[in-house]
Amino acid sequence: METLIKIGGLLAVLVVPIFLAHLNNRLAHLKHSKDSKAEALKLADEFESSELEKRSTLYKDRLAKSLFNNEALTYSEAKFFSKYENADLWVSEYVKVRNRLKRERDEDGILIEFKARAKWYTILLSLFGYIAFAFVGLIPFYKAQKYMDWILSFYDKGMLLSIFIIVALHTICLVAAFLCLKYVERCVDASIFINDFNKYAFKVHVIEEKENKDVDIVA
Repeated sequence: METLIKIGGLLAVLVVPIFLAHLNNRLAHLKHSKDSKAEALKLADEFESSELEKRSTLYKDRLAKSLFNNEALTYSEAKFFSKYENADLWVSEYVKVRNRLKRERDEDGILIEFKARAKWYTILLSLFGYIAFAFVGLIPFYKAQKYMDWILSFYDKGMLLSIFIIVALHTICLVAAFLCLKYVERCVDASIFINDFNKYAFKVHVIEEKENKDVDIVA
């Protein structure tokens, strides 16, 4: 019995501090989460305030960055997305392809829509460039035996510079193929974003107007 008491006391000494530390961490996390939500609501309220238009562009940009927690966002972009449901989701997707999009504005400079910056022929040229560069760059792999014989023959002749040029040429081609592929990938991602946004994004004020019309009809 005495042994069990000692074991229980030892376990209590080991377990209780761990439990208390875990509990404190949970409470701190909940408090931080609550404070973050309160701060987010405060920022949203300030963002929608009519007095904000009187502030400088720099201040409005800083507010937009803080509101959506993204350093690449501007006030005009944040204002545009704030008109849509689930703005945080669209902003997070938008910043991934921001550099591949062209921002269209009206006469007052207000952002109204996005268009793909790349033309179809540049994407096509990049695709052909990827195929051509990859074909040349991969020669050492799909013609390995012939390539090695070629390198050894240059080595036997003491033509080390030629070996360096050949290896560098294929390396450069592989890098160029990768860059072409990445360019095409970014352009495709931008087109997908525009398509999804135009298809699935809903303006909040349109929904509100529809609800108001329904209320008027019922009345």
